[in-house]
Order: sequence, then C-alpha cells, then structure tokens
Amino acid sequence: MKGLSTTFACITLLFGGLASVATAAGNAGADPTASDHRAIVEIRVDDEAPRRLVATGTMIKGALRFVGEHEDPSGTFKITWNWTADLDPTGNARLDGKASIHNLTGDRHVYDMRAAFLLDPVISNASKLGGSVRVTLEMDQAGGVVDVPMGESLWEIRLDETSARRLHTGPFMMGGGGAGTAVADAHFGAPWPGFDAPAIERGFTMRHHGRITSGDKAIFETELVIGGDPEHFVQRRDVESPVRVDGTGSGRRVIELGRTNSSRDIRSNRRNRSRGEGSPSRGISVSKTGRKSEASRKNTSRP
Repeated sequence: MKGLSTTFACITLLFGGLASVATAAGNAGADPTASDHRAIVEIRVDDEAPRRLVATGTMIKGALRFVGEHEDPSGTFKITWNWTADLDPTGNARLDGKASIHNLTGDRHVYDMRAAFLLDPVISNASKLGGSVRVTLEMDQAGGVVDVPMGESLWEIRLDETSARRLHTGPFMMGGGGAGTAVADAHFGAPWPGFDAPAIERGFTMRHHGRITSGDKAIFETELVIGGDPEHFVQRRDVESPVRVDGTGSGRRVIELGRTNSSRDIRSNRRNRSRGEGSPSRGISVSKTGRKSEASRKNTSRP
C-alpha cells in the first residue's frame, strides 16, 4: 500500500491558486465577510494520481468553517468534510470535525485523503500537540472491513513534511459481518497539548488512510490542538521574511525560516522595522477479489 506523496512545496504551489480541481459545498447563512483561509484536500484511490481540491474557510458565527464534498464523476466514491478551525496558535490552534470516505464500488480499495492547513503565526521552535480521534466504519448488510498494513496508520498528523503522530497503526483491522458500525478510539498528548513535536514553518497536514470494502463508509472524527511557547511565534509578513510577534511594536526581529526540515536551526537578525501514529482481528475474511465473506459475523475493533 503506497502512501500519497505530497510535500509542502506542492502545497505552496496549490495555495497560490493553481489547483486544477476545486469544489466545495456552499455555506448557507455564512458571514458576508468571507475568510481568505483555504485548505488543500487531496484524495487518492489505490495507485491513481491524487485529485486536489481547494476547501475555502468561511467565518460563520465567529468560527472558521471548512465544509464541502466531492463525488467521483464516475460514481465510484464520495468524500465529505466538515471542520471548524482556529489556525492561530496564540492560545492554541484547534481543528474539530469529521471527514468521510464512502466506497461506492463493488470491490475494496485503498483510499488516502489528506487536508493541509497553514498556521499564522507559525512556531519557530518546538511545538506541542494533543487530541483525540474516532474512526467509525459504517457497514452495509454484507458487513465490511477497514484495514491498514504494517508501517501505515488510519490517522496521521504531519507538521510541514515531518510525521509527528500516528494513531490506529498497522497492522490494524476492524469490521463486522453484517449491517452496523465498528468504532476505534484513540487520544494523545493529554492534557492538551502535551505531546512534544517539531517546529512548524508553514502548517500541518491531517491524513486519513485505509482499505475499505465495497459499499462501506469510514468516518474520521478529529479533535486536534496545536500550541507552543509564545516566545517562538512568528507572524508571517510574507513567506520569505516572517516577523516575530512582539506586542511592543518596536525592535521586531525578522526570522529567516528554513525551507526544508523543521529541525534546521533558525537564524534571526535584529532589524529596526515598524512592519510588522493492532494486530489483524480474527473472524473477518475478505476474498482476493475484495468481496466480503458471508462467514464474517463478529464485530471487532481495536482502540
């Protein structure tokens, strides 16, 4: 099972408005003052090329909302997302909500869905993470399975290009033999945010990944918190020369952020400017063709 190869260099290009595919559901009753915040959503099925979508964040009753859906034109799958976000780590950044992947075909397939968000201010030194994840598999009358092999996970958070935390790691399998749901819960970094993580030079990517049987839907509910030491917060005046947050309004320092791994040393110059991550479960079998076995009758799950 190959992972989806996405780098923030590509994300930068896409945030620049060059995404070839862009669809998102409208937000009825939205605040007339729309936010400029955008997320890049990617979906890949098996070894096909990824499809990229722009999800626009809109302020609704004081909250930044990302709501949308995309259905494959051939009717083989459908994804949806509904997230509420605060992308400012001052007082902790948050992402709450859910996304779903629905396999509409007669066979099982590997789905890889990612959503990339930019933080502002960014964090020039170590950050802190915490959160909880619930994965629910909704199965039709034939039952179903969602699974990932060794080295993969159902859920992952990446900071820039670095994997920071994986939950429901492989080998993992859960499902059942009839209509119903199977659920797996996990959390980390309590009290939130308490999990040590790298610096964040641009933003974070949330990944939902797994092989899903025919007719079934995987739902990923996430509550993510990102924080850090305010001393290391850097306000992005522009990509090349962000400015350290400083409430005094004087002696602000321009920080030259590295372009590669976030562990790179951060250099700063003082200038006078006024600008500012289970073993396979028994009782579930899937044929080589991807069809679900009638003998599968027992629900299993692993937190």
